[in-house]
Amino acid sequence: MITFRKVNLAFGDTVVLQDFSADFQSHKIHCILGPSGCGKTTLLNLLSGTLLQDSGEISKPQNVSYVFQEDLLIPQKTARQNLELVLKSAYKDKARLHAVIAQFLQLTGLESAKDLYPHELSGGMRQRLALIRAFAYPSDILLMDEPFKALDKTRRESLIKSFLSLYNADKRTVLFVTHSIDEALLTGDVIYVYSDKPMTLQKSFTVDEPPEMRKLYGESLTKLKNEIYKETEKWAT
Repeated sequence: MITFRKVNLAFGDTVVLQDFSADFQSHKIHCILGPSGCGKTTLLNLLSGTLLQDSGEISKPQNVSYVFQEDLLIPQKTARQNLELVLKSAYKDKARLHAVIAQFLQLTGLESAKDLYPHELSGGMRQRLALIRAFAYPSDILLMDEPFKALDKTRRESLIKSFLSLYNADKRTVLFVTHSIDEALLTGDVIYVYSDKPMTLQKSFTVDEPPEMRKLYGESLTKLKNEIYKETEKWAT
């Protein structure tokens, strides 16, 4: 469980959060929609500990992993070496470290790419490595900041499948910031639509269908998409 209680945060005269309260249930995928600059990434930074609130309380499990918009891979290291660099602090035993990396590479179809360097990988493959890095790290919370943003439709859909496979193998509490209603509908257990700053919840939506059964143009998701879209239209008013 993640809780925010009357959290306040401002950057100079710009108030981002004002008496912000929210509950995010454990082992659920929470998708967060909101206009650019409203404070979505700020929420993730507060949870990761890279930012501190001015006042209020935040309660969360200690261990957090993060998937950024950029893959942040080191160019001089292979795919496997990039994973080892981050995961060696969590897996002190080398045999265990190598076994975990091999397991996740196989799960995401990247086993044959383990000795390739980042410039030899496609954008989708690099972002899959970023997902592995986050999931293989033994965390309670997974924070995702628009990790599929730079990918085309085909690669995005493939990466969403990889993400869901990883999640189903090891469920944890996920906060997934996105600008895409489609991404939220395909992945989220709960979808939150927030206003511009100070960030305020407009409405939340629960998606009952299991992700593997969801069809973007099916009746239930189409109806839900239209309801979410009506909420996002308020951003322009």
